[in-house]
This record gives sequence, C-alpha cells and structure tokens, in this order.
Amino acid sequence: ILAAAGIIALEKMVDRLAEDHTRARKLASGLQHIPNIVLSTSTPATNMIFFNLSDAIQLSTRQIEQKMAERGILVFSSGPRRFRLVTHFWLDDNAIEQTIQAFSEVLQ
Repeated sequence: ILAAAGIIALEKMVDRLAEDHTRARKLASGLQHIPNIVLSTSTPATNMIFFNLSDAIQLSTRQIEQKMAERGILVFSSGPRRFRLVTHFWLDDNAIEQTIQAFSEVLQ
C-alpha cells in the first residue's frame, strides 16, 4: 500500500509540484500581512510554510488549532508557538484564501 502511494507520487505528482510551490508562496504572502505571525526567513522554499507566533498572541497553539477547525481549516502546530503548513494536491486557490482569512480572524 505504501509503495502504491510512492509510485503515484513519482509518476503523477512531480509535474504538478510547481502548483503547490506557487500556492505556498501565495499563502506565505498573505500570512506575512497578519500581525503577530513571524514567517521563517526561508519560507517558502518548497510547499511548506513555517511560522512562529509573536509573544503578543495569548492563545495556545491548541486553542488556535481548535479555532481554525471551527472555520473548516485543519492545522497542527510543530512546536509550542510554531506552525508548519503544507500545500498539496487537494488544496486549491480558494482554500489558500480561506486559510489566510481564518488565521486573520483567529489572531486578531
């Protein structure tokens, strides 16, 4: 089963990785305008966006995960004040806009 996923990735997904990278840049661009989000300096180098929360945010990462889920956006922290977001095949431009909007609402 795992090999099948790898075969699909190599045979069908490599050519469309540029779409994921473009969406990652769009997501990072939108997030950088939200106060209290501190993007990592190399973000995005691929389809992954890394950012930290400034000390001004009093919500825990768990609380942010819950508030984002209430808006239909699933995110998971990668540290006490850190998130890693990944663009992929099932995300379209609308999902990117919704994610930016949801983070803007949650972190106001």
